[in-house]
Amino acid sequence: MLALGVSFLVACSDEAPMTVSRGSSEPALVEITVASIQSMDRRAEAVGTLIGNESVVITAKVTEQVSAVFFEGGEFVDKGQVLVELIDEEQLALLKESEAKLEEARLQLKRLASLGSEIATAAEIDVARTRVAAAEAVLQALRTRISNRVITAPFDGVIGFRQVSIGALLTPGSVIAQLDAIDPLKLDFTLPEHFFSQVAVGDGIWARSTAWPAEVFEGSATLIGTRIDPVTRAFPVRGLLDNPDGRLRPGMLMAVEVSLGKSDGIVVPESALLQTGAQSSVYLVDENNSARRVSVVIGRRAPGTIEILSGVNAGDRVITSGQLTLRPGISVQPAELPSSASSSP
Repeated sequence: MLALGVSFLVACSDEAPMTVSRGSSEPALVEITVASIQSMDRRAEAVGTLIGNESVVITAKVTEQVSAVFFEGGEFVDKGQVLVELIDEEQLALLKESEAKLEEARLQLKRLASLGSEIATAAEIDVARTRVAAAEAVLQALRTRISNRVITAPFDGVIGFRQVSIGALLTPGSVIAQLDAIDPLKLDFTLPEHFFSQVAVGDGIWARSTAWPAEVFEGSATLIGTRIDPVTRAFPVRGLLDNPDGRLRPGMLMAVEVSLGKSDGIVVPESALLQTGAQSSVYLVDENNSARRVSVVIGRRAPGTIEILSGVNAGDRVITSGQLTLRPGISVQPAELPSSASSSP
């Protein structure tokens, strides 16, 4: 009997602490916000390629030997800047000879005109005028030939690597270098057919490059293709991107987003989202202050916020911080935020 009594007392003493432990559990501290309806940009995504606003392959017009090269390649050049000279001594000599003949013809005409009609006949004066005109035409032709041998930049831009050297014999069509105007730059891309009625000239464009991953380059759509490709069922779009510092170059691959206007959506802070593989979820707080994990379908993104297409309703309380240590059904309590903290949307 004594042994049974001791066992009963020990059993009672073991149960008492367990009962106290369950009753003393405290709610988890979390940060909570309310899902709200906000206006968000609708955007279409694509991949595009940059091309120069103006682009030209600089070639020779005549058959001649290179006498001077004034660029190395990769630098910026101004419109009218001399790039290559093909002038030789023979052309310069012919130019001087032509200038001398023109001067002689003008002096002869002036001399005959001063003699008067009694000494110089009208026919002689007419012949002198014809010689002056012919000499001027020959001189102009020589100047044109020489100008064809001085190759200049047709517009401001960045020039590619030179492909000629002094002494090289060029023929018409020989490539000297490629010149691109890079501010602004054209951005060509395609969009699926179902966006054709939603895109318009002037719509905003945001582009990113792997060369500058932290930068977003802004521009606008300037041209919309007039035909849908019957194979890809897509249409071309051209935009312009400002490039004042020259960081973007023709040929770059760009990830593009095109504005399609605005529409309302249910929005929560991006910190509320939990991602497990391809599955997205958030923690909601029910009327009993218990955490409940729900699967969601996400939509558009904006800095710091994300649209929820399904799984969350406007007005639902969403946990934005502290959810990594939660489990479904646990009690939660809103944490006291510092007074300087900004209010949640």
